[in-house]
Amino acid sequence: MKLATSVDEQGVALIEVQGEVDAHTSGDLDKALGDLLAQKHSRLVLDFSQVGYVSSAGLRALLRAQQKARKLGGEVRVFGLSPFVRQVFELAGFDRLLRIAATRQEAVANW
Repeated sequence: MKLATSVDEQGVALIEVQGEVDAHTSGDLDKALGDLLAQKHSRLVLDFSQVGYVSSAGLRALLRAQQKARKLGGEVRVFGLSPFVRQVFELAGFDRLLRIAATRQEAVANW
């Protein structure tokens, strides 16, 4: 898994995720999200357009980040889910925990 992080002029952190988010790689995602939250970046948008698989370990990293972001007045949003990854999110109930958008523009709207 590869991660690329940037922060836009409005303070929204964009995390581009490539590859599989599983038990072997979720720690890297958890750390990257935790580092951003520690820097008080509470509005996190994850680009999952290049993610082919996400496991329960990856979902746990997102859940932890969402809980911390909400305490800071923000939230975690994801966009670009493949049909398979979207199904995983829906089966796990994450479509009710996180805002899922089709595009980056939709994900950063109304903040």
